Amino acid sequence: MNASDYLKRSALYRKLVYGPYREFARVYAAKMSNEGLGRRCTWRSLSLFRDLMDWHVGNGHDPQDLSEVYVDHFLEHRFKHWSPDTGDRSALRRLLSALREEGLIPAALPVERTEHEQIVDVFAAYLSNERGLAASTVRSHKLLSHRFLREVCPAGADGFAALTPESIIGYVERHALDGSADSGKAMRVVVRAFLRYLHLKGFISTALADCVPSIRRWRLAGLPTFLPPEGPEGPRRL
Repeated sequence: MNASDYLKRSALYRKLVYGPYREFARVYAAKMSNEGLGRRCTWRSLSLFRDLMDWHVGNGHDPQDLSEVYVDHFLEHRFKHWSPDTGDRSALRRLLSALREEGLIPAALPVERTEHEQIVDVFAAYLSNERGLAASTVRSHKLLSHRFLREVCPAGADGFAALTPESIIGYVERHALDGSADSGKAMRVVVRAFLRYLHLKGFISTALADCVPSIRRWRLAGLPTFLPPEGPEGPRRL
């Protein structure tokens, strides 16, 4: 079933074309029909469109202000709760393209890459070219390493010298439970890989990857280190 056939039967699409984003939904649907997308991709794209617009407007922004900046923020927010689909970013690029073709949102502005983004771009190139990781894996590594870098090294490369085991452990334990158990595990894997890369390429002089705490550490963080004393033996270590 292609996009055109699916849209004729889709309850989700009917809700969207009679909702507050109706014009955007019609333009997006026409774009998907013209490109001959399949049923699953069309359904996924419409669901993503609905969630994006609800998040965007719910945060006080006008629909007409939609841009790559807001899409990136939305995907970062979404990844805290759900694992990303490999087609999410391309689906939203298709949306922005369709809306711009119809003049519903402004043309894209020239993008100036921040120092954080430039560092992460080089990391992504290393993962792709030297490690041979799949494009979807590289995208998730970029997203998570960028979050880590912005929080732990707000000064960019100038802050690398200030990285300590304590700051790394603190970051991981603060965000271990942001989403599902799988997303916590993925975050830990990426932080470790990013720190290993920084050391390998000489950005940091100390090997800090092994400082990343294990999943067991944060799952048991709420348990006491000692049991209450029982009898003359005193406290018993767990």
